[in-house]
Amino acid sequence: MDDSNTRLALSLEPELEARLTALARRSGMSLADLAQSVLRAHADEQERVVEEFAEDEQRWQRYLAGGQTIPFDSVRGRLQKLVADAARKAEPR
Repeated sequence: MDDSNTRLALSLEPELEARLTALARRSGMSLADLAQSVLRAHADEQERVVEEFAEDEQRWQRYLAGGQTIPFDSVRGRLQKLVADAARKAEPR
């Protein structure tokens, strides 16, 4: 392990530790590598959730400020047109 890495001690329930150890072994990884992989994936997902929430909040604030909406029938019509266009493009020639 590189000296620039932080060591983190975790207390795991014995059953969870056994499961993770077995997963790591089957994956050809060390327990530390598996833990880093899982934590990295979780951090990526949580960052994505936070970014999406911030984007949703910005959209909501723009709506509150301007009050502009798109009628449902317009949205449905546009989606139906996109579906029809995609179906035509997918047809064999």
